Amino acid sequence: MDILMEKAYTNNVSKDLLYSNKLSYDYDYYAFTKSTKTLHAILNLLKDKRYFFNEDIMMLIRSIFENHILSRYFREHIDIEIEREKVINEFIQNPLGISLGFYIKEGFSVKTLDGEILGNVKMPSSYKMGSEKDYYPEFYSYLCEFTHCSFGRIECYFDGANFYYDKNNFRLEAMLFTLFVFTKIFEGVVTVEGENFDTKKEENKCYNLVYDSLELQNEVFDFLIKKYETISFNKDTAIISLYLNEKSTSNRNLTIKSMLLKMKNSLDDNEIGSVIKEKNESGKYIRQYPGNW
Repeated sequence: MDILMEKAYTNNVSKDLLYSNKLSYDYDYYAFTKSTKTLHAILNLLKDKRYFFNEDIMMLIRSIFENHILSRYFREHIDIEIEREKVINEFIQNPLGISLGFYIKEGFSVKTLDGEILGNVKMPSSYKMGSEKDYYPEFYSYLCEFTHCSFGRIECYFDGANFYYDKNNFRLEAMLFTLFVFTKIFEGVVTVEGENFDTKKEENKCYNLVYDSLELQNEVFDFLIKKYETISFNKDTAIISLYLNEKSTSNRNLTIKSMLLKMKNSLDDNEIGSVIKEKNESGKYIRQYPGNW
């Protein structure tokens, strides 16, 4: 709004304003609003008990996950003076320029219409931080298998003889991963010391929401980790595996178990927002709120 008002009144925008660190608020609220709308889409898909849109939910989970990855990187780097101009160009100006047709994207390069190179387009993996570095490769790859036309997920639609679009696959995983990614961005944007709340009660309610989510996720992660330790092939997967003619047993369940363990450990990442994640002797989070620290 500062930039728009200065442009309207003076027909010019100062560089200080154009590269203001206040733009991190705009990016955070944009990413959070976008994620919230996606969350409502997921909730509507979960309500359908006829077709079970769990695979489509995984695609939407990837979108929220990317929103969290990017917004976290942006807010952590915009206050670094030597990084500020670079991240504002990458996250604000270049995407706007491409979308509005003032810039073009060729491969991974962003260019003006005259061919001047302004920067590069990077994959989300370039921006991962903290504990995300531990689980990102497995989790992002897992979500991409549902997003792209990967034949590796044929089991979701095939039983060895026919194709179906109403199979119920990975429902608990879809619900857990939705909670996982949305809680991450909620922590980074909402439960942050200094964020404006109408009342102290409302602020505490948001912190409690995060604590409730983390405790529920810990329980469900434990359940799924144990599940992937003990389950073997189901019939459909066993039939499909015959195609590869491999003599050894697949290690996919162990790979997923490893991913789940890393994701569970990341729940206690203290660097996302201001939620303090200390546990009591029973393993429950000690609930602490701004102003009481």
